[in-house]
Amino acid sequence: SLFGQIVLLALIQIGGLSIMTLYSSMAILLGKSLRMKDRILMQDLLDVSSLEELFNMIISIVKYTFFIELWGAILLTIGFTFEGFEFGTAIYYGFFHSISAFCNAGFAMFNNSLENYAGSPLIHGTIAALITLGGLGFVVLRELHEVILRKKSLKRINMHSKIVLITSFILTASGAIMIFFGEFLNALDHYSLWEKTQIALFQSVTLRTAGFNTIPLTGLHAYTIYAMCLFMFIGASPGSTGGGIKTTTLAVLIQSIWATMKGEKKVDIGDRNISQTTVVKSIAITFISIVITSIFILIMMKVEPQQSFLTLFFEVISAIGTVGLSLGVTPYLTAAGKFVICLVMF
Repeated sequence: SLFGQIVLLALIQIGGLSIMTLYSSMAILLGKSLRMKDRILMQDLLDVSSLEELFNMIISIVKYTFFIELWGAILLTIGFTFEGFEFGTAIYYGFFHSISAFCNAGFAMFNNSLENYAGSPLIHGTIAALITLGGLGFVVLRELHEVILRKKSLKRINMHSKIVLITSFILTASGAIMIFFGEFLNALDHYSLWEKTQIALFQSVTLRTAGFNTIPLTGLHAYTIYAMCLFMFIGASPGSTGGGIKTTTLAVLIQSIWATMKGEKKVDIGDRNISQTTVVKSIAITFISIVITSIFILIMMKVEPQQSFLTLFFEVISAIGTVGLSLGVTPYLTAAGKFVICLVMF
């Protein structure tokens, strides 16, 4: 029902802003002070050093969120109007999908997600842009804001933003190339070259934990599905609306492995030295995530013996990264299986 959809949309928006940001925002609006523990947590989460910076960043987060979602909704409303929807319906669909995309929720108002709009660049292009902006994180959005409006040089943005932008670009580009060539003569066979490029790029972007799809995933090769799992496991960036182990964790992990192979004791990214605490934290996050994922895959294999291993593997990875993509088995899981998936997402 409409009421149910609005409840879901409100929860999506709260999740996108993050519980801590929402709590901090409410405290600021009501004139209450944050507890010291909460201040430290928020300062670490948003990469700020002072209380004043923290307050400014929280206000910026709310501004960025609603500004980006508003423009996304306007473009999507135009797109849905062109697709033949009545103006009122187009506005509602525009706002719903804009919030769902920016918050990396992946909920669509159509039974087959966005498969009907695989050839509509205004719709899937806007959603891909919203997913990307939501997945970069608010710290990076603030930096990009200064680059665009205040003509700040890209060379002068902080190391966190550089790592996020470079890693996100590499992951998105490599994912698109993998899907494009892996499915060129299979799932993408009956599409034109331009449509194949659009679909491959969009599907790669959604692996940043967004959960939309413009082609049926059940028609993909097994190796493409497995590769998609790796991208979903990595996920988006810190302080963003997405899940996964985060792009910065991957970057630090790769650099620490490279340093170990070269016999170096220090881990450097660019001209910056990465602290041992950060390196250990990245290794721990990755290891813990792998262990938890493996345990839940085993549990799902026990409670859902009728499903194939790859299907359950994909379902669990999608859940732990809060991606939302599925090979179509979610409605057919047992009550126990659905509970396990809920637990993994939580």
